[in-house]
Amino acid sequence: MQIPVARPVIGQDEVAAVSDVLMSGMLAQGEKVPEFEQKFAGYCGSAHAVAVNNGTAALHAALLAAGVGYGDEVIVPAFSFVAVATAVSMCGAKPVFADVDEQTFTIRPDQVKERITPKTKAVIGVHLFGQPFDVDPLLEICEANTLPLIEDAAQAHGALYHGIKTGNLGKFGCFSFSETKNITTGEGGIVTTNDKPSADKLRLIVNHGENEKYLHTMLGYNYRMTDIAAAMGVVQLKKLDKFNMRRRKN
Repeated sequence: MQIPVARPVIGQDEVAAVSDVLMSGMLAQGEKVPEFEQKFAGYCGSAHAVAVNNGTAALHAALLAAGVGYGDEVIVPAFSFVAVATAVSMCGAKPVFADVDEQTFTIRPDQVKERITPKTKAVIGVHLFGQPFDVDPLLEICEANTLPLIEDAAQAHGALYHGIKTGNLGKFGCFSFSETKNITTGEGGIVTTNDKPSADKLRLIVNHGENEKYLHTMLGYNYRMTDIAAAMGVVQLKKLDKFNMRRRKN
């Protein structure tokens, strides 16, 4: 029998929360998504959180909110899941690969510095396998070059860097809630930020660019999270610290 690397831990409280949403008839754009956003932002210590339907959508939306577009360059780690590079390509931009540290496999700030050009629009660092990348020196480089730092925290819910939780270190923090992540909503993601204009722009991007009912003021996407997923997320979030302790023990 093959031992799975990871599998979701789902209890009766998740089942009950999802059942309540199903019975309510409000499967999307109800109260559960805002509740999950507020609680997840509070957990990370961020001012805002915008829920989406998967982690790749979180990266894509964050890049668009950062102003990344056709012909731009975004520096990314050479070792990561493919979604980091594809999200850049989805913007019409070019992923530029920076080498990683041989001990942590996370992006090296010195390699980033060497790859900055006039076309560079943003930098993505990946907190790999729950190990945060070295944020401070990378953030210093980004600030010196007026570049937004985007955290891919898809595997690092609750991880700390010098006492600060991931998702609250760069301009944007991008999380995934797929079935093997620290917590799951089946599929899902979220973007955290401390910048209100960026949060407002994210909300337009993930909801067809809709500023008010049937008024679409920019190109947007259908990246919304369902209330079914959010209800599950609210319950899972209560268990996150326990899940992380169990992962560390394993």
